[in-house]
Amino acid sequence: MADTRSNDRKFYGWINLVVVGVIGVIGGFYIASFSYFMPFLIEDFGWLYGTISWGATINLMAMGFCGPVAGFFIMKFGARRAIVLGNFLGFAGFFLLYFHSYLWQLFLGQGLLVGTAAGLGGMLATTTVVNNWFVKKRSLGLGIALGTGGGGGIFMGPAIVAFINAYGWRTAYLAISLLVLVFAVIIPGILIRNKPEDLGQIPDGPAHLKNPADDRKPLKPKVSYKTPVDFTTGEAIRTRCLWLLIAYYCMNMLAMNALMAHQVNYLMDIGFSAIVASFALSVMVGLMTFSQFGTGFLGMKFNIHSIAIGAEVLKAIGIVILVSTSSYPFVLVYMVVLGLSFGAMIVTMMNILPNYFGISHYPGIMGFARLFFAIIGSFGAPIAGFIRDTTGSFLPAFQAVIVIILVGILCLALAKPPVHPSLSASQTKDPSAA
Repeated sequence: MADTRSNDRKFYGWINLVVVGVIGVIGGFYIASFSYFMPFLIEDFGWLYGTISWGATINLMAMGFCGPVAGFFIMKFGARRAIVLGNFLGFAGFFLLYFHSYLWQLFLGQGLLVGTAAGLGGMLATTTVVNNWFVKKRSLGLGIALGTGGGGGIFMGPAIVAFINAYGWRTAYLAISLLVLVFAVIIPGILIRNKPEDLGQIPDGPAHLKNPADDRKPLKPKVSYKTPVDFTTGEAIRTRCLWLLIAYYCMNMLAMNALMAHQVNYLMDIGFSAIVASFALSVMVGLMTFSQFGTGFLGMKFNIHSIAIGAEVLKAIGIVILVSTSSYPFVLVYMVVLGLSFGAMIVTMMNILPNYFGISHYPGIMGFARLFFAIIGSFGAPIAGFIRDTTGSFLPAFQAVIVIILVGILCLALAKPPVHPSLSASQTKDPSAA
């Protein structure tokens, strides 16, 4: 039973949002940090790039296979326990890497433990918290949470490399493990609250702050459709909409993993220096973060589905620019366009599923979807690398990326909001018109 005395507190959702944002920054270590450690590990142990790269592949595969299990765990035990347990596995993985000297230890720590940590205690759990606490302001809450995590990525690479150069890669792994323990295990375990009902509050604000006069005001039309009845995971799986969204997510992750892994190499292939190529990537990451914040605010005013389609069209235009020119100004234009569109895609992706299927079974539905797009998306980088090895150029791979994105846009456009089986056609309006 909720403690009504907690109604006198300020809205706790904002505290959750701050903690979730910090977890997002820490979560960047789970996937992005490995590429910065890789050259130092190769130098010390003499491992081959192809061999050591299996650490990243196992990481993504573990995250994908963990999806349905994580969804079930979150629904049964709550997002807070998933965050604490998942990130404790992340702490254990990085702590193991502090000691590791063999490939199997690398694959266990970076691949299995850190990958499972990202799957159980990462974005699925944190977005569940945000969805529980924000309904009308969901796009804003998700934009802030995801944008904060993305903002950390701007500084993460230079900070890791500088730390390794100063203190060595083992000490860097130890420092990361302690950061994970403090900011992704201990603090969330103390501060995170799963649902506003746990504190006698309601989504978007304390119950006692609601103005009774608001009930007499005419309702504004919905900006984005939200299902009036939540779907179970089984009900969602039986809808055409979910499979179209899964296909869209798969196309998106396949394309973006190919681009993110190889665009610096591509720019160097066509004559740019490593410094210039890395600077262009930093521009993209910075604008991606700005876009995540901006999309959160836009989602309060405009239809999320329309924003998502616009972002994908913009992304396709950006890649057309990339493959059509070797001019530095146009490359920067590409990075600006891609950063804005990619950031918007992440926020809209995390909004559409709870809007269309509800939040009651969101962890299970998203966990099921992630089983597909995390695993399929992980093949984007090796396929693009294989094309480069066989043809001598990344150009055919990036041209294929354009086609993949266009297929994804088609799937997204066809993914109209589903009608819950309990609602007859006479009881509900056409949701696609909302």
